Amino acid sequence: MPTTRRLEGLDAARGFAVISMLVAHLSPAGGVFTISEYLTAPLFAVVIGVAMGIHLADRRPGAGQFLLENLQRGVLLILLGVLLQEMYFWIIVVLPYLGLLIVVLAPLALLLHRAPLLTLGLAVAGAVLGPIVRERVDGAWGVGGDLPAGAGDLVTWLALGEAYRVLSFLPMALGGLALATVLRRVTEVPVAYAVSGVLLASAAVAYLLGRGSVEGSAPYSGVTAEVIGATLLATGAVVASFVVLHLARQVGLGRLLDPVLATGRLALTAYTLQILYLAVLEVFRGGASDDTWLVLVSTTVVVLGPCWALDRWWGTGPLEWVFHRLRPTPRPAGRHAPRHAA
Repeated sequence: MPTTRRLEGLDAARGFAVISMLVAHLSPAGGVFTISEYLTAPLFAVVIGVAMGIHLADRRPGAGQFLLENLQRGVLLILLGVLLQEMYFWIIVVLPYLGLLIVVLAPLALLLHRAPLLTLGLAVAGAVLGPIVRERVDGAWGVGGDLPAGAGDLVTWLALGEAYRVLSFLPMALGGLALATVLRRVTEVPVAYAVSGVLLASAAVAYLLGRGSVEGSAPYSGVTAEVIGATLLATGAVVASFVVLHLARQVGLGRLLDPVLATGRLALTAYTLQILYLAVLEVFRGGASDDTWLVLVSTTVVVLGPCWALDRWWGTGPLEWVFHRLRPTPRPAGRHAPRHAA
């Protein structure tokens, strides 16, 4: 029987990804805040893989329906991302890259969601081959090259993005897809302590080894060490999110995480609120830098506050509602829809 139990730890992971995103975009400080540069986009990609694997395992949708839903979802994210990028130039909007990732990942998830070892093998292969493919594509077309505008954007999103590219996100999402097969087991305390610790420590090792190499392991670089390190870091963060939620509730502080959970459930609305608020601020601040504590704190309030209120009193966000309403309706079983009595 298909199950529908929501995993709140996954909502927490999305919420923490949004908070990490705000820090990466707006923090004026370095140091420990630099971790957000390594974590944010990979965490979004890994959560997409985890959520897709959980959906396939729990809901067991038909192949055609699953592919159509994710094609539509991906295209809508691309369109929304292009629109938001036109509204605010100072942030590279990640939504088109994640939308295309969803379209590419969906058929792979159908084939691989019951084969975690093969999925991990392909993730490692993608981390190794991705930089080679990117170099070949860059040599053939460059960023946009001689391609028409639409095709140039597609090549950029797939392989040549300055900070993001599907080539780099796909191994991370495959890591999330593999994690989905064991998620409920590895997020049970005390196992989750060990699993998150091992994943996070392994990420640190991957980054350190990469830093000593010619390619390095800088965030957004897309080199092998960075992709492997980011995959380990983000999968560890997903498991750690379950731990944080468990500990907070155990000591009676679970309610403090309600805005984080709400933001995770309304992540698309949260992302859009961020861009809209920063676009409005830019008008009043005359193009001044947005990397200030005041902008970071106020944007966090503007994003998390409405998400918490919407989730509490409406149960969803406006963009989540629109995406849900536009989702393709499953065809009824059999050749014809059943008749109902008048």
